[in-house]
Amino acid sequence: MNGLPDEIYAFLTFDKYDREAFNNAIVAQSEAFVRSQVMVVQRDQGQIIDLNQMPQERMLVPFKWIVNISVAVHPVVGEISIPDEDGIELLKDGTEPVKQ
Repeated sequence: MNGLPDEIYAFLTFDKYDREAFNNAIVAQSEAFVRSQVMVVQRDQGQIIDLNQMPQERMLVPFKWIVNISVAVHPVVGEISIPDEDGIELLKDGTEPVKQ
């Protein structure tokens, strides 16, 4: 009735596996959700995750619309590129990722 999909997702990304950093980030994110009574999520659920999204490209989902929250950790294979000031996607070493 509220126009949301059955499941919504919020993401945290990390450069490397660090269990303590994961735990601390998940706790901090959960506390932020509880404190503000909303979940901040990508507006276009189901689309490619945009790590550089601006706040206006996100939406706030009130806690009264959330039935439960679960956490999953998924490894990403390969390095995630980041756009430079000109919008060109680059890896940490300054090279462009291979585009297919």
